[in-house]
Amino acid sequence: MTASVHVTKFAAAERQLRAAIRMFFVEEDELAIHSVASAVYRLLSDLKNDRGMDEAADAHLTAIFYAVRSYKRGNLPSHMTNNPELMAQIVEMAAILPIEADSSAGDVKVSIDAESAQRYWRNRNKAANFLKHADKDPSATLDATDVDNEDLLMQCLGAYTDVLKDQLAPEGLVFWLYSCVRDEDLSSIPSHLQPIAARLQEISPDNLRAFCAEYIRVLRQRQNAA
Repeated sequence: MTASVHVTKFAAAERQLRAAIRMFFVEEDELAIHSVASAVYRLLSDLKNDRGMDEAADAHLTAIFYAVRSYKRGNLPSHMTNNPELMAQIVEMAAILPIEADSSAGDVKVSIDAESAQRYWRNRNKAANFLKHADKDPSATLDATDVDNEDLLMQCLGAYTDVLKDQLAPEGLVFWLYSCVRDEDLSSIPSHLQPIAARLQEISPDNLRAFCAEYIRVLRQRQNAA
């Protein structure tokens, strides 16, 4: 007799997301990372939808909420404060939305119309569809700026935690810390992780991804030995 191994949708999402994060930190091909992460994001979106959640609406909320809260806290990253057009939008939203410095994402709810949701997925899937299909547009080209794996992986991680309420350690934990350091916002990092975040801040940007890759490897070894 032979045994069959069955993989659940949740397990498939988790394994692929972990792999995509590791690929990101060892700087594998950006297109390969994007293909894997895009598949994960679509899978997690479907799992959220099955539980009555809307990833397109949540993505809009996340982008707005954290920008406004950071503005109220006075710790917006420099790449945002140096963008006058973006800052004008944030100031306008901060004046009308019930988001304060001590608010949490669960305090705010948002919904979007079908057209806005379709536009979100059309933009989100642009690069992924280019990498999957050539039946209708074999001569098409892809703008490299449409491949933003840091943003996509962060959206994957957010959707994953929405479904499973898990940090996806060690890969997810390290990627989250990396993102906080990249965005110059350590305010949401708990005290027991602040020393690690401080260490990441000391690493040269040119070496940060390699350091995170090694850190994940060490954490995985500890996890397997436990």
